[in-house]
Amino acid sequence: MNFTDLKYVIEIDKCGSISLAAKNLYVAQSNLSRAVKELEQEFDIVIFKRTPKGVITTREGQRFLRHAKEIQYQVNNLTNAYSDFNDRGVNLKISVPRASYISEVFSDYLTTLNDEENMRIHYCETNSSKTIQNVLDYHYDVGIIRYNVMHEGYYLSLFKLKNLSYRLILEFDYLLLTSKDSIIAGKHIRSDSDLKGCVEVVHGDERLPTGDYIDLTDHDREERYQQKVIYIYERGSQFEVLSTVPNSYMWVSPVPDNILEKYGLIQMRCGAYAKYMKDVMIFKENHVPKKYEKQLIDKLREKTREFGCYF
Repeated sequence: MNFTDLKYVIEIDKCGSISLAAKNLYVAQSNLSRAVKELEQEFDIVIFKRTPKGVITTREGQRFLRHAKEIQYQVNNLTNAYSDFNDRGVNLKISVPRASYISEVFSDYLTTLNDEENMRIHYCETNSSKTIQNVLDYHYDVGIIRYNVMHEGYYLSLFKLKNLSYRLILEFDYLLLTSKDSIIAGKHIRSDSDLKGCVEVVHGDERLPTGDYIDLTDHDREERYQQKVIYIYERGSQFEVLSTVPNSYMWVSPVPDNILEKYGLIQMRCGAYAKYMKDVMIFKENHVPKKYEKQLIDKLREKTREFGCYF
């Protein structure tokens, strides 16, 4: 096995065709067929199933390719490590969900850049659809998107279609965030009736790339049962609303303790009633991480360890 062989099978998986992959890589088709055969023999697996229309990656092939892509990612990091020494200044564009734990990491990261003479950083908090667009069309280095696990098939298909690579950052049950003075503070929330009469705060632009709202899709229907809903389009106001509007609440990822204390809020686990979510980092398949980007991701990795997730 060598790195070139891994590069070949990754391209074949992306194209769904050995001939098309050979054309993209500017190599003979026989070289790709040979690489696949040797890898399948070496690891005693079947990576691709041949069909009249091309190839289909087998289940064991998908597992193999996940490892291959991770190796490719690490090799790219190694290849570009020394070129970073000649970089002058910081130039970084990142698009993320409205998540307090990510914002906290970003703020801590900025304090490490005080000695930089030149700095251009774009930090965009937005929905998953806009983040995907930022990475694909607006040259953002990396994006982080959030989705309900029941929509994972949709997103994984979209990543493959758009030639996006991805890595899991955090998987979690949504927590219920509310004021310490709320009537539901400390209450066991197990059904919609437990939230009757309360005010739900939601981000108003939570949409799939199709334009459908995440809570109202063609394939499943997660209806919003609350009669009182406040739609907010930026993160800062949500804490002010939760701390001042009586009996308001919001579903969130883990919130840092300093924010809870500042606004007089608590976060509660709600078991199976809460949605199961994932935060996933996305980037173009040919993306080479910059030095300062890698430093930010390392800090984010340290933060997620507090929640029991490693990536």
